[in-house]
Amino acid sequence: MKAKAQQGFTLIELMIVVAIIGILAAVALPAYQDYTARAKASELMLAASSARTCVTEAVQTKGIGTLNTCADGFIKTQYATAMAVDKDAGTVTVDGKIGTTDVQVVMKPTIADGAISTWECKGTPANWMPGSCK
Repeated sequence: MKAKAQQGFTLIELMIVVAIIGILAAVALPAYQDYTARAKASELMLAASSARTCVTEAVQTKGIGTLNTCADGFIKTQYATAMAVDKDAGTVTVDGKIGTTDVQVVMKPTIADGAISTWECKGTPANWMPGSCK
């Protein structure tokens, strides 16, 4: 009699493959969720950068004291809900909400001799901010 050749996979081989896929999914899903939250938080950075440009131009042309008009052109978006610019310090604050988490970006200029030398950026939650704003 001729022996029949084995075909297909054994149950243990299939269980190992399912376990590997489960482990990969457990690692990949949180990383993907964090990535999407960071992408949404970038909308707040874009709003702040437009006000940052306005503050920089206003400081060089008119000086400080009129900087609060830089928030006048702000249009509420899906994730960026409010923006304020301090009229004396030029600090730009953008507030937003991503899911149930409150998000905030604060950009503060260093003004010396009628010009802005640097911008300091802080954001919360810090793990959603780009590298330049942690």
